[in-house]
Amino acid sequence: MAAAGPTVVRRVEELGDMAQAHIQQLSEAAGEDDHFLIRASAALEKLKLLCGEEKKCSNPSDLLELYTQAILDMTYFEENKLVDEDFPEDSSSHKVKELINFLSEPEILVKENNMHPKHCNLLGDELLECLSWRRGYIHVFNKLLLNTSLLSLSFFFYHL
Repeated sequence: MAAAGPTVVRRVEELGDMAQAHIQQLSEAAGEDDHFLIRASAALEKLKLLCGEEKKCSNPSDLLELYTQAILDMTYFEENKLVDEDFPEDSSSHKVKELINFLSEPEILVKENNMHPKHCNLLGDELLECLSWRRGYIHVFNKLLLNTSLLSLSFFFYHL
């Protein structure tokens, strides 16, 4: 594999460690086991095991897919929490930006390492599209939050 392979593996491992720490904080704050956080944590544990193996044997695409799935599960949990809390004015804008950043990391990593044709499909069209839709969805709700009352926003969301 080209030079981007080990770089992707190293970076995915770093991002996975940061995401795992974030999931731990979310789990502790929630005070209960959540299906999506459990799935995200399991994916990151598997990622850690694969990254711990001989790095030249790790397929960057598989690692990035595991990381992305964990991010999708983690951010889904956080999105639901925002909805359940009716997008609290004091923290939702910050949280939305944080979620968009998490959802952007896999695609940024792909673009940074897209130096060779075989890396063009590092993540896959389906996951890239899912990340894009989720970022757009969160962005729209952030704009709605800034332009409408919380009551209207809750009404809109629950009647989709």
